[in-house]
Amino acid sequence: MPMLIAMRWFTDLLLLTGLAVCCAVATEVKTNPNLKIVNGFNAPNTPYNVYVLYLNSGNAGFYGGGSLISDRHVLTAAQNIQGFVRWELGLGSVFFSQLTTQVSTQATAHPSFNAQTRDNDIGFIVLPNPVVFTATIARIALPELNVNLPLENEEGNIVGFGFHTLHGDQRSDFLKIGYQRMIADTRCTATYVVTPPYHFCAEDITHRANVCNGDLGAGFVVLDRRVDTLVGIASLITDSCNAITPTGYIRVSYYRQWIRDNTGV
Repeated sequence: MPMLIAMRWFTDLLLLTGLAVCCAVATEVKTNPNLKIVNGFNAPNTPYNVYVLYLNSGNAGFYGGGSLISDRHVLTAAQNIQGFVRWELGLGSVFFSQLTTQVSTQATAHPSFNAQTRDNDIGFIVLPNPVVFTATIARIALPELNVNLPLENEEGNIVGFGFHTLHGDQRSDFLKIGYQRMIADTRCTATYVVTPPYHFCAEDITHRANVCNGDLGAGFVVLDRRVDTLVGIASLITDSCNAITPTGYIRVSYYRQWIRDNTGV
């Protein structure tokens, strides 16, 4: 199994986020010069997308992605929650500098999350103030109970503000989108030590779009009955963070009842 990417430290939170409302000047933020959606395109309006900056008790942390599933809940990876105490969330724009922010101190990781294997890598962050749905801020649909999505070879998309070129060294100021197709479980387990169907893998063999640490927790979205539906959460990448190895996702369908029991969604 390829090793997960090692992150490096930056010391200026404001330089990382570019958000005028962020005021934790002393914050340290781990990142990596290869955090990106590789070979992505400028995204259209994506009202469910949430930029997530997650910080520990020492005011140090990382950044990733999430998806708005109600006016109070952001679904993300448990690795963005366990061990952290504060989450700064950006919503409502494809321009990084125009994101609307909230700061949360309430989040729940799946109780069976395993940080080493990434089993049950799912959780949610609770917004302190309910959002008002608009054209630029809206919830994403979830799969119906007992419906297993995505299907093999089904195409979905992933979005994020991470670096967007293979050897880039700057975060994108514009939300990027990549398109991938789900691959066979046998290929997925040849790359990652995971247990399908709880995880699945997807890749893009045409444009080689891929994700890295800066977008872990972001949603894999498919069109189900003409409705954009969140079916995966970015969970696993390889140490090379390249555009060839598939991305591993948590399959939302298998946690649908847990989500409903804990959020009411």
